[in-house]
Amino acid sequence: MKILHISDLHFPKKLSLFSLRGKAIVGYLNYHVRRKSKHPVVLIAAMVDTIQNLEYDALVISGDLTNVSHPSEFQNAKEILKPILTDKTFLIPGNHDRYQKRAMGPNPLFEKAFEEWMGESKDPNFYLRTKRIAGKLFVGWDSNLAIPRITANGYVAKEVVEKTVGLANEPYVLVGHHPLWNPNAEVESASHRLSNRKEVVNGLQTNPPELYLHGHTHTNWVKLPGKETPFTIVNSASSTRLSDSKHECGFHLIELGKQTHYRRFIYSENKFTETNPILYEETEGVV
Repeated sequence: MKILHISDLHFPKKLSLFSLRGKAIVGYLNYHVRRKSKHPVVLIAAMVDTIQNLEYDALVISGDLTNVSHPSEFQNAKEILKPILTDKTFLIPGNHDRYQKRAMGPNPLFEKAFEEWMGESKDPNFYLRTKRIAGKLFVGWDSNLAIPRITANGYVAKEVVEKTVGLANEPYVLVGHHPLWNPNAEVESASHRLSNRKEVVNGLQTNPPELYLHGHTHTNWVKLPGKETPFTIVNSASSTRLSDSKHECGFHLIELGKQTHYRRFIYSENKFTETNPILYEETEGVV
């Protein structure tokens, strides 16, 4: 099975400051001044075009389609992704898609725009969604917190982990936004990481996924199965960002089989080209 994984798209959208509230004002100014130039429109168009010309069975998007979860950002993201939003697509929200409390509520803006590709809800009290694509079970989490502070940490409830390991009696692919493991050179701060990830990793031990797909930290990696995390972890963030000395950006095409292959695509000279994946052993990082 071929799984195409992209993440942290942060599609640009011009917004009026008068339409923003609270930390969204700071977040938008930060994006506009510091990060907008790192996500050029030509790169975004090249990514969509490349995906349209690749052969894959499932497309997974692990969050952060927007920047400050403004209503118009969701429609903008949906329009950009329209050519690749099909029944083969499975997506979850990232922390920027839950950036403001007004994006949540009884009718969350992310769900309003992307419900069709989010799979089936498995719990009325928690975010736990599943979708079967080409015979493979995909499980989606929402680890994001809509809090007023300028932080990006997350949390996954114990009940979600317990229900996840209980619902799958077959190999499954787990999709979340926050990392469960980081390379030693990419260790996250307390305000950026999944706050209970050791507990989450321990909870998955009874029935671990064969693959965990995520984003959040804007540099690519593939962590091979190890003792503490007996499953592969793939980070495809950010798929729409220009690479630099601190950010190895791009996306992955994972070919699951008896011998799994990891193909990585990066933006260079106005197009995406295939290159070697960045592989790590578990001992080269931390949970």
